[in-house]
Amino acid sequence: DTLLDHAPDKLNVVKSSLITFVNKHLNKLNLEVTELESQFADGVYLILLMGLLEDYFVPLYNFFLTPENFEQKVHNVAFAFELMQDGGLKKPKARPEDVVNLNLKSTLRVLYNLFTNYKNSD
Repeated sequence: DTLLDHAPDKLNVVKSSLITFVNKHLNKLNLEVTELESQFADGVYLILLMGLLEDYFVPLYNFFLTPENFEQKVHNVAFAFELMQDGGLKKPKARPEDVVNLNLKSTLRVLYNLFTNYKNSD
């Protein structure tokens, strides 16, 4: 929060670090993130990222691979949050709806939490 409110100049450094972190893992599936604001909003990349970080395959019937509406996107993000808790992380403070609504602060909080917990994993 302090970063977003008081150090906008450092925000780009953090965003760049998070993009590097998520791409290190998502590239294993030939996926690449360039926009943190929008590419996590449907929950698909969050779910796939959790599977990669925890080293398991998430069955495709558990989520909407191509969500078509707001409810499906919220389902996906909420499911990703469940996977995070299953992995031992605290429940994200952000609401799934905030991530779906492209709330940058919420998305950054979720990704930063993953980064701090998994930054040393391959």
